[in-house]
Amino acid sequence: MSLVQGDLSARPRSEPTHHAYAVEVDDTTVGIVIRDSGNDYTFIAAAPAFYPLDQRRFASPAAAQRAALALHCDRSGTLRSFAAG
Repeated sequence: MSLVQGDLSARPRSEPTHHAYAVEVDDTTVGIVIRDSGNDYTFIAAAPAFYPLDQRRFASPAAAQRAALALHCDRSGTLRSFAAG
């Protein structure tokens, strides 16, 4: 599982930056999270199994990552415990 931040370094400094992160489960990109105008992140699903999370808002990219992993583990029958945060 990992979060991968897009390379924003090529953008001119005058353009506003939008924070986007890839959300991966088992080395597969399952969606992205994009920072909203506030401090929330919206999940955009990239795989059908993760459509239940599509358009959900999360407090952080890590929270979206945990939700994706929990959904994956729930579907695969794996029992895991996740720390809040």
